[in-house]
Parts: sequence; C-alpha cells; structure tokens
Amino acid sequence: MAAITKEQIKRIYGMGAGLGIVGKDRDDMLHEVIFSITGKESVKDLTDSDFKAVQTELINRMKLADPNHPLYKSKPKKTKKKENEEIGCNGMATPEQQRLCWRYCYRLKELDPNPKSADVGDRLLGAIDKVLDVTASKKEPFRWIDQDQCSKLIEQLKRYVNTAERRAKRGEECAGT
Repeated sequence: MAAITKEQIKRIYGMGAGLGIVGKDRDDMLHEVIFSITGKESVKDLTDSDFKAVQTELINRMKLADPNHPLYKSKPKKTKKKENEEIGCNGMATPEQQRLCWRYCYRLKELDPNPKSADVGDRLLGAIDKVLDVTASKKEPFRWIDQDQCSKLIEQLKRYVNTAERRAKRGEECAGT
C-alpha cells in the first residue's frame, strides 16, 4: 500500500492543530489518536485507508468539541438546559462530574485487595474505554466526553464500587468466622 501524500499529512496536522492536540514532538495527543486507530507511530507511515480512518475520527472529535465548526454538518438539537449543564462547558463533562469519576476510582483503589494493581489514572482510562468506547489520554481523560457520556460513566463506576464494597464485606465476614 502506498504511503499518504504530503497534502494528506498537512491535512492531518491541520485538523489536529484545529483541535489543539498537536505538540512539538510525537508525544502529543494527535499521535496518540493516530496510534490508537492505526497502531502506527508516524504520520508518514500511514496508508490511504489509515488516513481516511484518522480523518474520520478527527472530524468526529471536531464535531464533539465545537458544534459551530464548519465540519459540523448536523444542526444542534434544541433542548432544555439540563440542571447540571454549566455555562462554558459546551455540553462536555462538568468539573463536578469529573471529580465524581475520580472519587469513585480512588474508592475502587482503596477497596482493591491487591496493593500492586493499576493506579487510579489507569483505572479511569480503562473504565472510559470499556464503558464509553472512547480512547482517552492520561493528560486529559475527559477531553472528548460529553455530559451524557460522563453520566453513564459515573453510573457504571458506582456499580463497580458497590460490587467491590460487597466483596470486601464478604471477605471480612469470611475472615471473622
């Protein structure tokens, strides 16, 4: 398969710059997105089909980030403002929702019987990937998560904590008898 053209490379970097995910080296969020989609570390190694997949993902992220963006083709739905929607959040996860997710992840860490298990950040990234099918970065795990998705994540984390608490309680009861 042929490598992508210089114009396609410029387009990927341009879209990444528009999203604010391009850094000074390959250790940036744009390259994390590219790697998560294609398994390739360099933009120059992409094929035409890789380019199309990356471009589609970047366009979808532009739509999520800014409904007024020219690539946003569907009209935003007019709905009543939800109680938890804050001005300036543009429908993305609120700071309160983010804090609640972190709180549940720290509680899961406390309840884990294995002290050498995954750290809290890895737990959160794993939950985001499993529950929402969103690839998140450790630097900004909530960057692409809207309020509805975050509500879904919170509910699942709550279930995880309840299950872990029941297991811990059963473990204490078994140890006490």
